[in-house]
This record gives sequence, structure tokens and C-alpha cells, in this order.
Amino acid sequence: MADDDPASRSPAAWWFSSDVPGAEGPWGWRLDVVTLLAVIGESSIAEHTQTITASIFCLFPRIIPAPQAFLKPSRPPRLPETTAKMTGVHSGVVLDTVGFFANIIHPLDKLQPFSFQVLEITHTDRNNAGGIEVPGMLASRTTFFSKLRTRTKTSTDSPRMIGRTTLPRGPPSDHAKETRDTPTPNATYSTSNDVEAAAPAQGITRRMTMREKIQDFTANPTLINDSRRPAVPATLYSPVHVLAVFSVMLTASIIGFAAHYRDGTAILAVSLIAFASSVVGWASWWKPLLMKRSHTNKVPRGDVIIRTREGAFLLIKCTEEVARELYSGTEECEYHVSGQAYRALMGLGTCLLMVSVILLGNCKWNSQIFIGASYITLNGLYWAMGLLPKDYFWDLSRYCVKDVTPDVAKDAYKKTSDDPREGVPSYTRTLWYAIRETKRTAWVERSGAAPATPQWLKWLAEAEQAADQDEHWPSVARKDEIMKVDDDISRSPVAPEPARAFDEAEQKAPFTEVQPRDWRPGDGTL
Repeated sequence: MADDDPASRSPAAWWFSSDVPGAEGPWGWRLDVVTLLAVIGESSIAEHTQTITASIFCLFPRIIPAPQAFLKPSRPPRLPETTAKMTGVHSGVVLDTVGFFANIIHPLDKLQPFSFQVLEITHTDRNNAGGIEVPGMLASRTTFFSKLRTRTKTSTDSPRMIGRTTLPRGPPSDHAKETRDTPTPNATYSTSNDVEAAAPAQGITRRMTMREKIQDFTANPTLINDSRRPAVPATLYSPVHVLAVFSVMLTASIIGFAAHYRDGTAILAVSLIAFASSVVGWASWWKPLLMKRSHTNKVPRGDVIIRTREGAFLLIKCTEEVARELYSGTEECEYHVSGQAYRALMGLGTCLLMVSVILLGNCKWNSQIFIGASYITLNGLYWAMGLLPKDYFWDLSRYCVKDVTPDVAKDAYKKTSDDPREGVPSYTRTLWYAIRETKRTAWVERSGAAPATPQWLKWLAEAEQAADQDEHWPSVARKDEIMKVDDDISRSPVAPEPARAFDEAEQKAPFTEVQPRDWRPGDGTL
């Protein structure tokens, strides 16, 4: 029939025909497998789903390999955590996981077995830290006398200032009471390890740079003038952002290439895929919500110690505000759309994806080559992005991290001498290093780092006493001596129990092992 002749079709029908001259490759070849290339690489994309959807760049219309990785029935309520035994040195809090951002600052998988490390983590800008009161300049006063009065005001006048930025704080320490009225030279204030020590005196507040403003807008765009930056936004030059811009340019190139060859099917397919990526990105768009203190009472320091399954110890010296944000608090995900809207957007994204996959199989030969090569390139780039450290993706400049590990403990995972006991790496020696640095042993019992047997309790008591007196206390040798006991030793000095045979199994340390990552049922984390 004449209607079946491609030459007799209208120009509009020519755009959506796959049997016209040039629509097929040499010898009738077709790349129908391009539909498979569009959905391959789900494991690489799933690794970066939360990072991709943490900024406004997830709304960019573009092609993404394996977009079905974003189509989930529910969203994770909080960030993924790493399994390790974490204990508050002063607070006594015991947890079985370490927060997401904390593991980025100090990756636990990089710690050597029986190693020991001490880190000091503080807020880079105390004006940006929770738990303090930061007086600000009065923007509403513009007269000469108002400016003069503002310059002559001291830190004692800060509670009566109108334009201040107020954050909850605890009562000042005794040292803060003595130095509160002391003039501060050069309009600065002295920083302290404890942000609760005192409210800072009037000083110079650094203005946000243009990069910081753009970075904060991509993480949480809003028209409200909020002087507090997001807690941990995605860095502006994150590899995810760079790849998102590249994908947008690549998508525009595919559409322009398809228009040149009058391939309307390819234009419609790529446009639907790009629109679907924006829809699912909007549904999963989120920002981190860190835990903050809700009371102003005075609390102990927030030092925490982390024990890995391999017997490594990591001591974190920090304030309670830092501990709440990174360790003892929960890192929740605050989404921009509700749960009901999320399900509706997921349904729309699924329909768009199914239609676009059908259209991809009917594109012309030249468009299939270009689309297939694009997906192969993007898959390779997303796979390579998984090789980069996670700190490339998040702006952790909010925290200042210093390695303050004592020199005598830096080589805890190495052989330090020819002594067969004290010179070789062992769990007991590393535990002694941790006790020597913390000057306490209560956290050892609470975390299960050592059994609560009379022998170990005696060793812990001697270790706590030696932490202040003998830096080179023979911990391993002393442990071996204490373990050589008679069967008549009582099990409890307070309430003696009937004597029983000495059991070596109850002397094993640690008392509580760190469980593998997948030992618990799914709890909503990635």
C-alpha cells in the first residue's frame, strides 16, 4: 500500500519512524540493547543516592544510569551508621554504632588492628556552635549615637542587645565568672575547649564568602535570611555536583544530536528520562538534621572512646555539643516533601521510566549509538566516583580536627621492642594506652571492653592508679600475673559466692564483642 511507503509519509511521521532509510545500521543492525544499558549500574548508583539527593542539583533534568535505584517504597529516616562500640568517657553512654559524618572525619575501616589514636574535635567557628550566646551588631540602629553606643558596649551589656543571635547555653564556669568583665584586646575572644565555659565577648564575625552562600543555597534554598549555616552541607565542588552538570550538558547534546537526525523518538525518550530524574530527585531531596542540646544545664565533657571489632581504640576529645552532633545524637534526614507526596512522585517517576525505556528501543541507529555511549561513559564515571573518599562530597569545615595522639602510643599496632609481652601489639596493651589517656576505667566496664571478673577488676584498679603515676606500667605482664590465681579465689569481695573451678573462658577480653554490620534486622538505614 502507498501508505506503507516511508517516502510518502508526512514530515511529522518521519520523525517517529524506525523503518526509514538511515534508521537502521549496516546490514540491518540495531542497538535495542540500549534499553538495557539505561538500567545497568544500579549498585554504583545506589551507593551515591543519598549524596546525589542532598542538594538542589538533584532537580537538574538529566540522564542517570539505573534510575530505578531511586525508586524505593520508603525513604531512610536517618543516615547510615557504622558498627562499633562507642562509650562516653564521662557520660557513660554506650552505643553500638558510630554516626555517618563521624565516620567520614575518622574512617574506622582505616584503623589498624590494636591501634590507638586520640583526636581533638572542636567547632571551627564558635559563633556557629550550639550552646553559646553570640551577641551581634545592631542592624536596626543607624544613627551616629547608636553606632557610638554600640562600639562602647561591653560583653556585660549583651543580654540587653536587641539584634543579637541567641543560642541556648549552660551556666558559665568559675573561670568565666572571673574573666567575664575583662577587656578583650583587638576585638577578639579567647577560644576554649568547652563552648560552655562562657559567652564570647563582642568581636568580629567573619562574613560568609560567595562560595559558602552558593553552597548553602544548594543544600537548603530558602528566602529566609538565616545567619546560621546548614550543619554539614554537600560541598559545592563535590564530584556528584560536577557529574550532575556534565550529565545535563550530555543530555542537551543527545537531544541536539537527535534533532539533527530528525529522531523524535529519541528526543521524547531522553526528555522523559531527564524529567523522571528530576521527579525522583525532588521526592528524595533531603538535608541532614543533627541533634542539639535541649536544656541549658551544665553537663560533663563529651569525650567518647570507640572500639572496633579489630581491637583498635579511638579516643575523641570534644565538647558535649560536638558529641551530640556527631556521636551520641541521631543524624536524621529532613525531607522537603511529605511521605504522601513522595509516594505520588515515585509512581509518576516509575511511569515515566517505563515509557522512556520503550521509546529507547525504537530510536534510530545514530541516536542509539550516541545514547549507548553516553550511558557507558556515565556508568564508568559513577563507578570511579565510588573510589573517592567520602570527605570529597561533604563540607566538614564546621569541625576542626587535630591529632593529639601521644608519641608513646602512636605505634600501638607495631612491634616496638624485643620484649615478648610489652613490645608486641596486643589488645591488653592498647587497652592500657586508652586507660592511661582517659585516666578512668568506668567506661571499660560499661562498654564490655573487659570482663567483670575479680582478676580483671583488680587489673583495672591497678591500671587506673598507674595512669597517674607510672607511664611505662607493664600492663601485659601484670595481667598475666593476676590471671595466675588459685581456684580458691572468691568471685566477689562484697557478696562471696560458693567457690568453683577457675574458668579461663570468663577471663577473655573484650567481654562484649563488636557485632558485624548485618547482625541486626533492617532498621531503615542504607
